[in-house]
Amino acid sequence: MQDLQEPLQPSRLLISIVVVSFILLLAAAGLTLRVSRQADDADRWVVHTMEVKQTLMQLETQLASAESGQRGYLITGEARFLQPFHAAAKSVPALVTKLRALVADDPAQQAKVDAVAPLIERRIQTIRETLELARQDRDAEAVTIVRTFGSHLMNDIHAVLDELDSVESRLLIQRRQSVAAIRTEFTAAVTVMLAASALLTILSLVSMRRHIAGLDASRRRLAAYNTELETKVAERTADLRNAAEVAQRERNRAEALLTDVNHRVGNNLALVSSFLTMQQRLVKSPEAARALNAARARVQAIASAHRKLRLGEDFATVKANEVLGAVLDDICAGLPPGDLIKVNYQLAPLEISARDAVSLGVLTSELVMNAVKHAFSPGESGEISVVFADTGAQVPYLEVIDDGVGWHEKQTQESNGLGTKIIDMVARQFGGTAQRSAHRQESPRPGTRIRIDLGRLQLIQPS
Repeated sequence: MQDLQEPLQPSRLLISIVVVSFILLLAAAGLTLRVSRQADDADRWVVHTMEVKQTLMQLETQLASAESGQRGYLITGEARFLQPFHAAAKSVPALVTKLRALVADDPAQQAKVDAVAPLIERRIQTIRETLELARQDRDAEAVTIVRTFGSHLMNDIHAVLDELDSVESRLLIQRRQSVAAIRTEFTAAVTVMLAASALLTILSLVSMRRHIAGLDASRRRLAAYNTELETKVAERTADLRNAAEVAQRERNRAEALLTDVNHRVGNNLALVSSFLTMQQRLVKSPEAARALNAARARVQAIASAHRKLRLGEDFATVKANEVLGAVLDDICAGLPPGDLIKVNYQLAPLEISARDAVSLGVLTSELVMNAVKHAFSPGESGEISVVFADTGAQVPYLEVIDDGVGWHEKQTQESNGLGTKIIDMVARQFGGTAQRSAHRQESPRPGTRIRIDLGRLQLIQPS
């Protein structure tokens, strides 16, 4: 088998090529990321410079519009020429604020903006003064202000704005050159990587050809072993199949024996129940007859549980609803004729240990038979409800409810009875106590609710 494995090992050249390719891939990714960030920064600065120049152009346009409106009004006296001035007076402060924010990263440019801002404000104020003089028919004074102070002020403003624009133009050229340099660097790096990738591809092809040749030789040797292995596998499979058939037969036999034993135990207990019934009919004492009847009911409950003790695939679990359903069906069959007392039940199909099934059946039988005996007067109708379910926290509970006279009236009679002792004993076995309460408050027949939380009754999760 060592001969088969050696050709399958990748060559050192192939491994080296893979490692170098991976390193190149990481380098390409790093370079691409770095160049991409630099390009983004450069593009962002170019856009920023263009925005500054655009703002300068808008500011000069608005100032020109303000002067144009001033001249038009001074020459014609028509109010329609004041609209460009009013629009410029509103937009110029906002443009100055925007320009100051755009050049905040450049102290020299910001100083120029701070210097030109008062001049622009003074120019707008001068235009307002000349317009006010014109409205007062003092045209000569207005023209004098325009030709002297206004003209010089506007020249100063244009000079500063031109300086700002010149600096931004130089910055724009520098930043465009930076973008071009980045692109050139990226192109050169990509070219080098492509050449290296081409060389690695050629080396990979050579190495893969040698590796494939080794694989082909390995396949031929492997084919020689394949027939021998298939023969051995077929023999082993036949042995395993025979062993599985024997095991299944033994399992079926054991399952049949267990089912037969449980059924026989149930039949024998049912026979004992019949003997007790015969004995009950022969005795004359009512007290002895009641005792025999109670004993017969308990034996019958155990017999019913055993007859329905269908074990699961693990031979250790049963469905609780099947066992309790059989016990309750037998109790219903033994109730007085006329359907005066009805027994309704809701039983969850929970899987429990087989060793707990009979005890759970006895507990259910005692609770229901106590309700049948003591909750209703002779000839009185009523209903008994039985619930076996899970609380949702893997803690099952058993609840028996009747609509009879109520437990307050019969608790004295039951406190020392054998049925109560059996209920308390089995409840403690399952880690619970019988909690008795009235079913319906403020009713002539409040009924009885008995609930037992079965904390130690282990629920088996289906596999």
